[in-house]
Amino acid sequence: MAKIRYFVRENSRLGRHSYYAVPYPNGTLTFQELCEEACENTSIEYPVMVAAVSFFIKVVQRNLLKGYRTQLGDDFVTLYPNISLSVKDELDEHGNVVKAATAKMVTAANAKSRLGATVHPKFSSVFASNVSWQKVDEKSGTTVDDDIIEPNPYEPGGGGSDTPPDGGGGF
Repeated sequence: MAKIRYFVRENSRLGRHSYYAVPYPNGTLTFQELCEEACENTSIEYPVMVAAVSFFIKVVQRNLLKGYRTQLGDDFVTLYPNISLSVKDELDEHGNVVKAATAKMVTAANAKSRLGATVHPKFSSVFASNVSWQKVDEKSGTTVDDDIIEPNPYEPGGGGSDTPPDGGGGF
């Protein structure tokens, strides 16, 4: 099972006693590194892989600019154009509404163009069932606590039925 390290931060914007987990960065894999790995144990040569994937990426980018949702593989990730804009009432120092927000105030001129992404539920489930997490110190990256791994009650020998309560048994 893959192990991903994480650390804990306090959410000071919400005040004291509010914490959240953050994955500890392992680094970034480059496009070239990913293509090299994708070629391992295949008959596909590295330059051919790079060319094919580069052309695919250009097609994805071109279609995103046209407004299409674009799938990156079956059951993996979908990219889509997104717009970030919201308006709210303007309040005075006492919390009274000075200017009420209206739908007419929502305009693309005030928006930020963004890319959105969704991960297919099937891959999310695969990821969740194949990864465990280990708490580390944020600065040093050294282990803070031993993982406490609860047995999965839906796995054979895990302390429960071999099927989830919804009756599903897999993909």
